[in-house]
Amino acid sequence: MSTKQLITSYAAYNLNANQQFVTWLKKQSNDQLLQEVTSSFKGILQTLNHIWAIEEMWCADLFKNKDAVNRYGIEDLNPQEVFDGLLKRSSVIAEKVGQLTEEQLYEVVNIKTPWFEANLHFCEYLQHLFNHGTYHRGQIITQAHVLGFTDMPSTDFLFYKIATSNK
Repeated sequence: MSTKQLITSYAAYNLNANQQFVTWLKKQSNDQLLQEVTSSFKGILQTLNHIWAIEEMWCADLFKNKDAVNRYGIEDLNPQEVFDGLLKRSSVIAEKVGQLTEEQLYEVVNIKTPWFEANLHFCEYLQHLFNHGTYHRGQIITQAHVLGFTDMPSTDFLFYKIATSNK
């Protein structure tokens, strides 16, 4: 398997996992989504908004998207806006990753943010982006358990690959 195939698969997985989470979270009340359950962020919707914020940042930094939105510091979160925005950005990322060549994935890119500066391969930043979403979706599952949610989606990469390889 090439790096291109692997990273493209992870981009599709990221979109699929976010779609599963949005479908599941839409079944919960807005009050529950906004209820304080401290983790890295103070609630489920705030954590989901953070995943979206980071996808926006990476899309702007890596793909030079001019339409990226700044999601930092927003206190008054609208669940539907967060759901739609996250899925839109995840979809754009999957599309753009699919257009990259193997050579482009190995280009070294300098990224400078308020949090870090690095010179890594394009594919390493993408792998970090997808890992970041997985990390915070795991936190949402823990927050959901505390709130008594049930029927959480199973979004492990392995299960995604098994389900999509049988199609």
